[in-house]
Amino acid sequence: MFIRENKTYNKKAQKTYIKHCLVESVWTEKGSRQRTIMNLGHLTIPRMEWKKLAHALECQLTGQQTLLSTTDNHIERLALSLVSNMKLSKKLQKKNDSENKEERKLVTIDLKSIKTTKSREMGPELVCQMAWDLLDVEKTLKKTNFSDREIAIAKAVIFGRLISPGSEMHTYRWFRDRSALSEFPGANISRCGKDMFYEVGDNLYSKKDRIEELLYMKERELFPHNAGTIFLYDLTNTYMEGSCLGNNLAERGHCKSKRTDCPLITLSLVVDGDGMPITSHIYKGNQSEPETMEDMIGRLESMAWGNQTTLLKPTVAMDRGIATQSNVDYLRANQYPYIIIKREDEREEYRKQFEMERDSFTHIGQNRKSAYGDENNVYTKKIVPDGEDICKVLCISDGKARKEKAIDAKKIQRFLDDINKFDKSIKDGKIKDFTKTSAKLERIVKKHKTASEAYVFSVNKTVDGKAEGIVLEKKAAFEETLYGCYVMESTHKELSDIELWKLYMTLTHVESAFRAMKSELGMRPVYHQNESRSGAHLFITVLAYHLLAVIERLLMQKGDHRQWSTIREVLSTHARNTVIITDKDGNTDHVRVSGAPESMHQEIYDMLEIKDPLKQVVLRVKTATGDTTNMDS
Repeated sequence: MFIRENKTYNKKAQKTYIKHCLVESVWTEKGSRQRTIMNLGHLTIPRMEWKKLAHALECQLTGQQTLLSTTDNHIERLALSLVSNMKLSKKLQKKNDSENKEERKLVTIDLKSIKTTKSREMGPELVCQMAWDLLDVEKTLKKTNFSDREIAIAKAVIFGRLISPGSEMHTYRWFRDRSALSEFPGANISRCGKDMFYEVGDNLYSKKDRIEELLYMKERELFPHNAGTIFLYDLTNTYMEGSCLGNNLAERGHCKSKRTDCPLITLSLVVDGDGMPITSHIYKGNQSEPETMEDMIGRLESMAWGNQTTLLKPTVAMDRGIATQSNVDYLRANQYPYIIIKREDEREEYRKQFEMERDSFTHIGQNRKSAYGDENNVYTKKIVPDGEDICKVLCISDGKARKEKAIDAKKIQRFLDDINKFDKSIKDGKIKDFTKTSAKLERIVKKHKTASEAYVFSVNKTVDGKAEGIVLEKKAAFEETLYGCYVMESTHKELSDIELWKLYMTLTHVESAFRAMKSELGMRPVYHQNESRSGAHLFITVLAYHLLAVIERLLMQKGDHRQWSTIREVLSTHARNTVIITDKDGNTDHVRVSGAPESMHQEIYDMLEIKDPLKQVVLRVKTATGDTTNMDS
């Protein structure tokens, strides 16, 4: 079928009218002729897209799946609109009905023979494929010299991290036994071995910088709103299983997952203001956070679009773990705008404003309540120091105050419990030596350094110099902690206090990214015992997060704020199955078919404009004569 343009000239109006119609060539007794299928009115799309529209219309009329890419969604919508409004001629409608009847395959089957086998999950795979196509990941990998087979394996590895998080071996088993991904269009890798899943990870990691650069450029094209205006930077670490003696990245340090018994590996990540990942880097587990900032800035400037930042440099946002005075000086020396909370505590400098001038602060209502039913209110006040090119924003958060008070209350209670337990031991006569008692008390105070600062304590002794008990009193002049208070610093003097607070709060995007990687994408633990494989495991997680960020962003634009873990669980019941049926003649057919989406599946597919690309496959595995035939459809 193809589209034909018809021109009609109206002499009275002296105007040419243009109409279009869908036609097909048919053979008649008088030779080849064109038969009009439907009138399309006047088309406004470019002539170069007529062929695609004709294909989409033909698929709509015949009930077939279109082969158009996701970039041609506007053509599919136009075709659907035209078909829904058309009226076929009675003659053509009769012909189509007769052809449909001829195409049907009617057999008498034994209902008791119906069975299903090889059930494979396909719902989450369809959503991941949509994000994969939208980001042009295949094109990106081809630019970095991946073969078609390697691209297909890379897709399986990255999809596996999104759908069934775990190690590379776990991903291989998921792909082999639980997923319908091997049936998706592309290179056939259904028989590849597990070693390929490890090797493709190594290959991805070796070309990490170029892949991240190309992906982010595509993301800037898809979501240009906050691209390049703010960079959010943070680090996290994850623990490793095994001794990792031959792994140079594995080091002991402060574990954010509280696994002090394991060596660690550190991941740094930069995201933009919308939470889309820009670049990442992998460090040793004992890496000092502040020391990584200059390296991060250098990597950003070395990217292909880095030269553009010299004209309008992005704002850098970091949490207080990285924002040392030396790093702040570096940003200012290199003329990077920033918004930070300094590592050095500045609250005491503004104690008077926090305690006495709260009425002068601007109230920011967040319209949400805490788990205890209290409102999470924030109060801000902007201060511009004389003669400086920066501003300060004093912030008081009710929610942060409640959290800090609860933490301190637990610390104090643990300190008091240890003191009371020790005091009881002294009074029970279990320890009497005054010197030993004083040494033990010093150890308790050192253990609870923060909680003990509010108390004065001493050891009472008897006339003969033996320990008698512990005397504990709270300091009368002790200044209460400024709970919920913090001081932000920024070069954006032109912004209001509310705008600056909201700008800093975008750091929650990078925190959400780390949370997703650890909880939803299986970044921890790392089982590999060598350096390159450990880095590859983390980089595969970062690549999976690229897809996750796109999926959640598109759903959010449609008003759906569910996380990927929820979407994944909902779609996990949409599967592809092989239906086994036996007819009255003893012939057995295996019909490989996708399940009909339920309403909860279709709702997600409609929001993301997803269609099932997999066709029905019929294999006659046993006939009355014992033959085996393939009957694909």
